[in-house]
Amino acid sequence: MGETTKIAWTDSTWNPWIGCSEVSPGCDNCYARAAMKRYGHPWELTRTTMVSVYAPFQWKEPRRIFTCSWSDFFHPYVPEEWQQEAWGIMLATPQHTYQVLTKRPGRMAWWAERHGWPEHIWAGVTVESAKYLPRLDVLARVPAKVRFVSCEPLLEALDLRPYTTLLNLVIVGGESGPHHRPMQVEWVRDLVSQCREAGVKCFVKQASGPRPGMQGDLPDDLWAVKEIPIA
Repeated sequence: MGETTKIAWTDSTWNPWIGCSEVSPGCDNCYARAAMKRYGHPWELTRTTMVSVYAPFQWKEPRRIFTCSWSDFFHPYVPEEWQQEAWGIMLATPQHTYQVLTKRPGRMAWWAERHGWPEHIWAGVTVESAKYLPRLDVLARVPAKVRFVSCEPLLEALDLRPYTTLLNLVIVGGESGPHHRPMQVEWVRDLVSQCREAGVKCFVKQASGPRPGMQGDLPDDLWAVKEIPIA
């Protein structure tokens, strides 16, 4: 949980629990798993402290909150009572904008069918390569006011044109860390162009490199692309 964060497309992170498991190649060099290893914590689902769980009540000013940045809200092994409690906190704090990002969109759609989807909760999926574009077909079943895709780590060129009417935001970023896989500038430029053509907001987060948040080989015109939908 972080009242502030270096993740540029959000204001704060909120983790009512931590821990996850790999679901696709985008998970191979997971930053959260690496951080937990550095801190000496096992990489398994763990409930955080009540102070962390109820932190959004203490944040009086409206903010964008990346929810479960060190886990996945829709991980199949998360107890439903944890999810229900966290969802209740989100419902009770509509002054905030919650950004929920998953690699398990089927479970997100299932949740939306049973619980609805308030306007102040954004729904997003990760798509790191063309193989996982069908996650966006499932995202279409979530009636969120803002739907977004995180193309991070971007592992190959992507064609999002069939989905741009669905999306409000595309986040683009390379992989960071000692084992980062390269991202080509041309892939980023093409995604930015696709967003421009469709009138979709685009946020270029980082190049691929050893450290997160770096401009790296991204030229200034792409690095300046930092658009966020109005909450």
